[in-house]
Amino acid sequence: MRLGKKIGCGCGGLVLLLLLAAIGIWLWKPWAQLVPLEMVEPEPSVGERVDTDDVLGNFYPARGVENGPAILLIGGSEGGLGSDMTRLARALQADGFSVLHQSYWRAPGQPERLEGIPLETFQRGLAWLRTRPEVDPSRLAMMGWSRGSEATQLLAMRDESIRAVVLGMPGNAVAPGFTWDAPWKQYGSPWTWRGEAFDYLDMSEVQMFGRDMDEVGRDLMALQDEQPEAIIPIEEVGVPVLMICGEADGVWASCPMARKIEERADANGKDDVRLLAYADAGHYGYGAPVSEDDPAFENLSRLGGSNEGTAEALREGYREIVRFLREETGASGT
Repeated sequence: MRLGKKIGCGCGGLVLLLLLAAIGIWLWKPWAQLVPLEMVEPEPSVGERVDTDDVLGNFYPARGVENGPAILLIGGSEGGLGSDMTRLARALQADGFSVLHQSYWRAPGQPERLEGIPLETFQRGLAWLRTRPEVDPSRLAMMGWSRGSEATQLLAMRDESIRAVVLGMPGNAVAPGFTWDAPWKQYGSPWTWRGEAFDYLDMSEVQMFGRDMDEVGRDLMALQDEQPEAIIPIEEVGVPVLMICGEADGVWASCPMARKIEERADANGKDDVRLLAYADAGHYGYGAPVSEDDPAFENLSRLGGSNEGTAEALREGYREIVRFLREETGASGT
């Protein structure tokens, strides 16, 4: 089950911390202000805030649909309910899917660190979706971006209600716990299952500063050979998987890690894993399309790649996401 001991740094922000340092953003103001918490409030005409004792998120029901497919959508180290995943949720809603965008850390009343998050948090999100009249409980998918890709894989190994998985800028191993208040520090395992923590990579011996970022990335990848207990066994995910990565990802090595996932799946006879890699896309190359006249367009390259290349990845990748989810959940086109 790969639960228990740490495989053990002070680098929970991974290469994102290096990126920020490289462009000269340091201790001139609190780190948390560099990635402000967003709690997007849905417009009443399109969605609703879910705030129960068990689930915090935004629900975007497919219009005029009963017993249709649904998606549990989670973000990554940004925490809360950010605008990037909100844009994705709204696009999927327009394409006939009911979507719960779930928050699991950093929001009011939730953990302040990405540490010790129970996978049961997401099971409660799935359970909430199954109660909705818009949703067919047998047609659920889960989508995870960045650090959320870890939780998505780990839960899909354990929850048979998930029919399909989409991973954006994925990791193939469990990285250390993390907080924006001290992103240079390593915390404990980010995920637990039934009260037990998952093993995670110890990055404490990797020199993170004053080096080429590609070299650091290679060193971090090499750790996986030394600490195999932290690798997520994709072969135990019993449903089809679609992955999207950016070759110019400035946060972490999403394409090398996605290829590791693909290689491990192939080696273990799992033939339903597909990878879409985009050469000039950065970390924002997963989500809903962004047009050139959208104010968000000029920020697409902030975490690697070019604005144009990342926008192309969003456009093409989103089309493939919808095609994949329709096929795997039995949804019809709209």
